[in-house]
Amino acid sequence: MRNNRRLLLALALCLTLAATFLAAPPRAQAVIGRCGHEWFYYSDATHTTQVGYEVYECNCYHASWGVHTVYSTIDSLGC
Repeated sequence: MRNNRRLLLALALCLTLAATFLAAPPRAQAVIGRCGHEWFYYSDATHTTQVGYEVYECNCYHASWGVHTVYSTIDSLGC
């Protein structure tokens, strides 16, 4: 009986944590700091195959396509 109670308590804790993370808003990004920059995303550390792109133009208009990976370069638009 005691094991069932612990199992139910653990399950309730897991469900509560999952609901918290799913209900939380996405991580806030400093959009103002991103304005005037563009990112080029690559498939690996060699930066030979571009797989994605993202831009925050000088007026903070945002556009992107492809996959965002950890392999990226950032360029300034010179605003």
